[in-house]
Amino acid sequence: MELVDSRLGSEFGREEVMVVINVALLCVNPSSSLRPAMSSVLSMLEGRTVVPKFVSDQSEEASNMKLEAMRQYSREVEENKTNDETETHSKSLLGISTSSSTSARDLYPVRLDSSYLEKENLKTG
Repeated sequence: MELVDSRLGSEFGREEVMVVINVALLCVNPSSSLRPAMSSVLSMLEGRTVVPKFVSDQSEEASNMKLEAMRQYSREVEENKTNDETETHSKSLLGISTSSSTSARDLYPVRLDSSYLEKENLKTG
């Protein structure tokens, strides 16, 4: 009962404290689908509903696996970020441009006998 405020001394109901602790555990469950609705919480705290046993959907092994996967992902992101920065720096040192200077005409050549080209020549001419 170390969680109880020491100023209360022994003036508290052990069962009531256990209800509050168990309801609190239900409310902070990592899985949102296993958390109770606020109306259920009130019913449990008022004693109108029995507090279900706390069940977490994550085993310690699953939690450790997720943590390791997040660490690995973080390392890969940092490694890719460093590689991208190094590649960009190397290209700039070599004078290689990373920007595109391709025009629409380069991508979509116009046939010389097309009516579009004639219209364009009339506009500019």
